Amino acid sequence: MGSLDSPRERENGNGNVNVGCRSPGDPKLGDGGMIVVESEAMKKRRASMLPLEVGTRVMCRWRDSKYHPVKVIERRKMHSAGPNDYEYYVHYTEFNRRLDEWVKLEHLDLDSVETVVDEKVEDKVTSLKMTRHQKRKIDETHVEGHEELDAASLREHEEFTKVKNIATIELGRYEIETWYFSPFPPEYNDCVKLYFCEFCLNFMKRKEQLQRHMRKCDLKHPPGDEIYRCGTLSMFEVDGKKNKVYGQNLCYLAKLFLDHKTLYYDVDLFLFYVLCECDDRGCHMVGYFSKEKHSEESYNLACILTLPPYQRKGYGKFLIAFSYELSKKEGKVGTPERPLSDLGLLSYRGYWTRVLLDILKKHKGNISIKELSDMTAIKAEDILATLQSLELIQYRKGQHVICADPKVLDRHLKAAGRGGLEVDVSKLIWTPYKEQG
Repeated sequence: MGSLDSPRERENGNGNVNVGCRSPGDPKLGDGGMIVVESEAMKKRRASMLPLEVGTRVMCRWRDSKYHPVKVIERRKMHSAGPNDYEYYVHYTEFNRRLDEWVKLEHLDLDSVETVVDEKVEDKVTSLKMTRHQKRKIDETHVEGHEELDAASLREHEEFTKVKNIATIELGRYEIETWYFSPFPPEYNDCVKLYFCEFCLNFMKRKEQLQRHMRKCDLKHPPGDEIYRCGTLSMFEVDGKKNKVYGQNLCYLAKLFLDHKTLYYDVDLFLFYVLCECDDRGCHMVGYFSKEKHSEESYNLACILTLPPYQRKGYGKFLIAFSYELSKKEGKVGTPERPLSDLGLLSYRGYWTRVLLDILKKHKGNISIKELSDMTAIKAEDILATLQSLELIQYRKGQHVICADPKVLDRHLKAAGRGGLEVDVSKLIWTPYKEQG
């Protein structure tokens, strides 16, 4: 989920790979390695470009020392206060928005500057005719809790959230680079880094504030009921109504790593299931999922997050499996809240595939979709979509028939990858919410 393929290397006009760290003002190497001194005309041309306009497309040197295409999202004056002393907030167009960052001018190759598109004119054109991409984006946002937003309001919302406001956080023994904007209260607007108490999730501006807080904070685990303990892993159920501040702090924290997450100000309606690694110092948060107390649509999971230091260890798959074990205890079928991100759909498809194929192998395909749903607590529509995507289902004589060739099942199971950490149901001690009190 937090992984990134190595960016492509940019080729120059001679077909050579450019991997150098040349600053825009440095002398260039010509043919045969001769240094080419820039003419006055070139220098004037460069100066006339500055400061770069928002919307400019240019090549930028990334942390791998290679140049990649970016778009300037925002700019700000630096404290040195020269006429061209600006920093630029850029989006690497090849990669996810989580890599957006502030860069200095020397990281940009001014020879590669493209003509700036007048985005105001572009807005006028696109407001007349909405593209499929825009419509999909608006539809997604509606489901995510912005039902009241029209196209213009959505653009305003995106404008407001386009720049990361917090660059890093400290949580326990980890310093973590953030991925996205999170709407912290206004008094935190000038903070580049925030310090979180890893147990109560209160956040502070300065390290010394955190140190003072830690001497007084008597929590050593999330403020809820421990409902699962297996080895060093523990799961706590936190009621958003009983622990409102913790629930809101958790949402602020999660929004830093989730792009299309609704921030719950009204956390009363949700339960939060917080997964922890436990040692002699306490229970340290690894990730969580949230769940509505009462869902008309059979949603058994609203948001899910594994914190970056703990990703790629099977915890995300564990959280998905745990949500279905709770559904089984409730005697209901469940499904995650829509829309799913691309990565979310991939994780769920992997989980659904492994669970369903294991059962199909044992029963040699002699089982109905209704029976599969009863056994797994997976909604029938999700089972049907998964089996159709694997081409394991046919429609004959007015009904769906599962085709379960053992070799085909094995091939799909191998492609689905390993299942991650398993939930030991015997260690789950939990009463469904409706039966409490």
